[in-house]
Amino acid sequence: MDLAAVFAGLDRIAWSELHHAYGSAEDVPDLLRTLTASTEEAAAEAEQELWDSLVHQGSVYEATVAAVPFLARLAQAGVRRARLLGMLGAVAESTDERGLAREGAARAAVVAQLPSLLPSLADAVPEVRQCAAWAVARCGPAAGPDTRAALRRRWESETDPVVRADVLTACVRVDPDAAEGMAAIALSPAEAPPVRVAALLACVETGRPWDRKLASVVAALSPLDRHTTDSQWRGEPLKDLADGLRERGDVDAAVDVVVAALQRAVETVRAGADPGTAVTEATWAAESLALRSRAAPARLLPAMLPLLDVPAAADDVVSAVRDWAEPAPQAVPALVRLSRGTDETADRALAALVSLGAPEAGELLAPRLADRPHALEAAFRRTLGPRPAPLPCTPVLLDAVRARLAVVTAAAATPRGRRSRYGDGGGLAAVNEPVHLAGLSAGWGPAARAALPELMDALPHHPLPICRALAAVADAERDPDAVTALRAHAGTGPPANRQAAASALHSLTGDAGPLIAVLGDALGERGGARDQCLRTVAPLGEQARPMLPQLLALLAEPPETRTALDTAQAGLTAAATVWELTADQDAVLPMILEGLTWATRPWGHRVANQAAAVAALLGPAARPAATPHLLPMLDRPETVAGAARALVAAYPGDDRPAGVRLTDLADRVLSSVRPGGHLHSARNSLEALAALGPAAFTPTRRERVRLLADGECRVIGSGSHTEIIRDDEEFRAAARTVLAGLTR
Repeated sequence: MDLAAVFAGLDRIAWSELHHAYGSAEDVPDLLRTLTASTEEAAAEAEQELWDSLVHQGSVYEATVAAVPFLARLAQAGVRRARLLGMLGAVAESTDERGLAREGAARAAVVAQLPSLLPSLADAVPEVRQCAAWAVARCGPAAGPDTRAALRRRWESETDPVVRADVLTACVRVDPDAAEGMAAIALSPAEAPPVRVAALLACVETGRPWDRKLASVVAALSPLDRHTTDSQWRGEPLKDLADGLRERGDVDAAVDVVVAALQRAVETVRAGADPGTAVTEATWAAESLALRSRAAPARLLPAMLPLLDVPAAADDVVSAVRDWAEPAPQAVPALVRLSRGTDETADRALAALVSLGAPEAGELLAPRLADRPHALEAAFRRTLGPRPAPLPCTPVLLDAVRARLAVVTAAAATPRGRRSRYGDGGGLAAVNEPVHLAGLSAGWGPAARAALPELMDALPHHPLPICRALAAVADAERDPDAVTALRAHAGTGPPANRQAAASALHSLTGDAGPLIAVLGDALGERGGARDQCLRTVAPLGEQARPMLPQLLALLAEPPETRTALDTAQAGLTAAATVWELTADQDAVLPMILEGLTWATRPWGHRVANQAAAVAALLGPAARPAATPHLLPMLDRPETVAGAARALVAAYPGDDRPAGVRLTDLADRVLSSVRPGGHLHSARNSLEALAALGPAAFTPTRRERVRLLADGECRVIGSGSHTEIIRDDEEFRAAARTVLAGLTR
């Protein structure tokens, strides 16, 4: 190895002026040299440090670009070839570029080194050939004609099945026209299974129509996972196949593929074979497809239900029934049977019944409340979630909650505390149990008044959840002891407990004095506690006037004291309250303008959108100062909805607010709502569309809103895995309401 040639120019680079994930890149030259160390331990450690700093969690930096030529030379010289080729592929793949002077500079740096990487496609070591194919594939179409020719030559001569499969996958990304013909050949039974699986995926990606022949190949190779374990792509082939079909619009074909896999899994089990990979692959593909397609759950569920009888698969099916928000009446008998068991599957089955709102759920939960933590949590979420639908407050279930509250309270009074069925020490289930029990009581409201003695006993031990329950269950006139207890807790103890008691007291009696006192103390604190405090102040309306001097003082703090998200958001929450109390635009506008400048900062869109919402409260009063900041926000998908809403409020009745046509605003907001979004952002977009009004919508634009309401592809795709489908349905309902208003 000619190290002088490998490291030529290394020390002429001002590494200390470049940055990577951990700051200055001055350590990069030594790490690159250490890759050639004689000991494996030192070289491996240097490699890991380079991964961590140059391709940190998929992000690339200016130091990454500078290091690429040296990584390529080292690989060409035979130093850790497979691993360094993999690193170069990861650099080319990255779209998360930090501090680069030119977009795409990291990938371009790898493309520039392709002439030195292509010979590795013919290396004697199969793993090196695999990694070379993977690396050049990540360059995409920019790889150029020489790369396409090299991949074709490798395909023609490759005999190792796994490498041959990876070369085909690489061709799909670099040379799709050639890959289409290769895939047709690779479907032949003469090819090894890994190659045929790669060919199936290639057919979908290159647009070949799905037909019975392709379906028969899937059936012959299932489960597909077993054929791809050594691939550099390490995909989940059945899931990827279904996702690929769905993404290109073949939803029926995607569902058919997964249904067939589920049916084969059932046949495997009934034949007495080990379900193993077949069941896991099919159920995971079904769950993944259901998260993206609204049509999928109703068609997949009947094929999944027979797997409830398979112990190894029951939990996966139970989770699907619970999360898909399908009524699934055909699943209820099997879930009832499973819920009568004694293991965790029984608990999860009962949780599914609770989530579905099955009539049997409350009756089954009551006698097993102590050892059904998943079911209890499901009941809690139905009661106090974003879409409250509590279980009926039957005498038997209420008595069970009261009895369990008494046990939990007694255990909390002992030095050891209570123990969970999940082992010594209690665990999270034990910690959450009083929260969930109190939540059920709060959801039932006055119907749970019989539980007041148990709630009062539990108050000293679990003040946060119990205060909320007392506010919902008690009656101020009939239950003076509850009022007295809340007043006492509002005066002493930790701030969070005092605030919970004072809020409950305010809800019960309307007396805001104790709450104002607690909040006044909390306003002196910085961080998330202050923001939460201000969110409690806002709904008080005129009752919050005694806090006005503190709120004005907060707004008068210099901007450099608000460099963190929570402090900036707290300032905007205070600004909204001050405006509601005083309508003093001079006091509020500086905070709004400060918040709008966050639009270009990383994660700053949340602050900018909140600032736009406060600007909308001011209406025309915000027009001269805020408009120059709002207009650039229209060009950012994450801020366009907030900016559009603020502009419409600033120019009421104007069909060209700030010179932008309402129809243009509608187009921009509609384009910001994309599949895979988060419920909060998507709801903000709907609110902006509603604010634009019917005048902004032609029939074509209303059709786009209708697709948001009733389209097949799920709009919500971010957030909790177990809540995505329910969030998506909530979004659809809101979209239908907006559409009705726009139609009128």
